[in-house]
Amino acid sequence: MPDMFNLTPQMQQYFDSLPKMTQESIIQSGAKINSLDDLKAVAEGTTGNEQG
Repeated sequence: MPDMFNLTPQMQQYFDSLPKMTQESIIQSGAKINSLDDLKAVAEGTTGNEQG
């Protein structure tokens, strides 16, 4: 599970901008998220979208 208490401000802003379903998928994914890029990769994986 991502450590939702240690997100950088940029990571938190990005996470908060995601749809609630995507947020929940990220939380339940158990993925290790250590950077904004990690967070974006996991978010894209949960939605099936390939966003450059």
